[in-house]
Amino acid sequence: MDDKLYAQFSITYQEEKLVRKKRVGEWIKNSLLPLQSSNDRQSLNLEIGCGHGHWLSSFASEVQDEIFIGIDLINKRIRKAVSKCEKRKQNNILFYKAEACEFLEFCDLSLSNTFVMYPDPWPKSRHHKRRLIQRSFLTLLAAKTEPSGVLYFMTDYFPYIEWSKQIITESKLWELTNLPWPHNATSYFSELLPENNFLCAKRL
Repeated sequence: MDDKLYAQFSITYQEEKLVRKKRVGEWIKNSLLPLQSSNDRQSLNLEIGCGHGHWLSSFASEVQDEIFIGIDLINKRIRKAVSKCEKRKQNNILFYKAEACEFLEFCDLSLSNTFVMYPDPWPKSRHHKRRLIQRSFLTLLAAKTEPSGVLYFMTDYFPYIEWSKQIITESKLWELTNLPWPHNATSYFSELLPENNFLCAKRL
């Protein structure tokens, strides 16, 4: 790819990114802020990779004085999650199609809790850089999390737990804590996978 074509591609990418940033801002303005103001709810919970929203909607129905947001990359999953919660008339939960780091970069939020359940473990060493739990992710999430906010992480792949513990231990923004898992409803993956490991880290 020559320099001219590369420059054209880069400009197009930046323009698309600005469009997505604008959409996130409009979604927060038109969906999230009215929900917060109308119910005077304060705690804000985010699930990254929410799938069809089974676990998150169960949690939201149990804790109705908090707001829950689920994000996922797959349109079909988001549509199903929205449809299910509309049928149940749940008014404290929202879903949005977005990539995790881009959503955090674009949004203006103060999160109480973030949940990451069964992300791709990328088990091969050469793919570890693709894992969600990275130093850059922890820094970005910390900027959007209130002091003492908590990151909850669950996986069936034990080496990913060990990897994450190491990265969190090296971070100056988070510390591991012994909090229990906050909600025990099943999800698609929790029923499918034989073993589940989790950790919790508190925002310093």
